[in-house]
Amino acid sequence: MAAVESYPDFEAWRDAQVREAARFSAEFAESQALRQTLTVDGITGHCSLCDGRRRFPCPELAAAQAPSFREGLLCDACRCNARQRAVAALLLEDGAATGKTYLTEQASPFHRALRRRVPDLVGSEYVRSRWRRWRLSTWLWRHGVFERLRFGDVTALPFAAASFDAALSLDVLEHVPDYHAALREFARVLAPGGQCVLSVPFYANRESTETLARMHANGRVEHLQPPEYHGDPLGGGVLCFHHFGWDLLAAMREAGFSDAHAVRLRDPARGWPEALWVLRARR
Repeated sequence: MAAVESYPDFEAWRDAQVREAARFSAEFAESQALRQTLTVDGITGHCSLCDGRRRFPCPELAAAQAPSFREGLLCDACRCNARQRAVAALLLEDGAATGKTYLTEQASPFHRALRRRVPDLVGSEYVRSRWRRWRLSTWLWRHGVFERLRFGDVTALPFAAASFDAALSLDVLEHVPDYHAALREFARVLAPGGQCVLSVPFYANRESTETLARMHANGRVEHLQPPEYHGDPLGGGVLCFHHFGWDLLAAMREAGFSDAHAVRLRDPARGWPEALWVLRARR
């Protein structure tokens, strides 16, 4: 059974659901059965970042909380969750990671873990405060990453055109009011043939993206739906502007990518007991 499946559009995904309804139903039943028997010890499997067999515990169960098979199942060695490990698996599978890679985060366990597999890795954070950037720089130094925190705005990246072979962004775009500008920037800084790998909360049952809020030129935020905030690893909640649907692939093509696909990953042996969605495009 394929662990990694790629779909170019909503129609292809809808056809697959009809054609392979029995398989998808069996996968759902398997994941539900796992949830019933899961303990705080979690599951074991191959970590794509550590490149070795690891344990993915579920400490949430100790507090009687339902575990997230997307945000949880942190590797007990590199401390990266299921979706981070899925993004890394796509990046590393075809050797693209041997080139220069940009990541839209820097002060994180994921950045630290990926550096071990991708030596030429450049990260940044959307942190305007110099004092806060200095504090995060000291966090990096304490964890053996001897570099200063770099400020980065995904709608105006501080890099020359065609600077990178790969660009990664994990759960950032939904917090960017003008995500089209960010996609154009990712395309601009990638060399021909380079790949962009994105994770976002992807609504596979939706053909179109829903806009929850928008930013006006004067900086005022207009809420079109009740405000939704997501947890930020650097502290505090961040407003969500978009619930992405399949038209995000068309937006990636319009931004300058030659092709774009939604990739569905499910493989309990790699710590993905439920399907995860990752977007991938080629420059």
